[in-house]
Amino acid sequence: MPTSVAQTVVQKENGLQHTRKMLHVGDPSVKKTAVSLLRNLSRNLSLQNEIAKETLPDLVSIIPDTVPSTDLLIETTASACYTLNNIIQNSYQNARDLLNTGGLQKIMTISSGDVYASNKASKAASVLLYSLWTHTELHNAYKKAQFKKTDFVNSRTAKAYHSLKD
Repeated sequence: MPTSVAQTVVQKENGLQHTRKMLHVGDPSVKKTAVSLLRNLSRNLSLQNEIAKETLPDLVSIIPDTVPSTDLLIETTASACYTLNNIIQNSYQNARDLLNTGGLQKIMTISSGDVYASNKASKAASVLLYSLWTHTELHNAYKKAQFKKTDFVNSRTAKAYHSLKD
């Protein structure tokens, strides 16, 4: 999405507020559309902090507590994780805010997923966890919250993260 279009959607048309409302609509296809829009917008570095401020708790709230099983929910969950990954990569504060929302346990559950059939959501959650560990200034906060390095960096998360880099 061109930067000028993304900025118009976010800053001039109050797009984030409308998109937030769409995240809480009962129709799963509407949620998927909203998350896909946020994912595309979050690729724009200059909008990441604003997207985090406006939508981070909402994104965490739509991530299921268990591994998603339908194609639509898998796609929505994967897009939510990749959106969160985009907004935390360059911001220690956004990563801290993600920790403070209490969503890490859900992300870890999805990352571990079904050991026999890894899906897009599990891969996206794994990438997000690996990226969260790169914020070294948060290691003590993770430990205080009873998480350990292997929750973030392990063979599954490293494989998912490095598969995006290849």
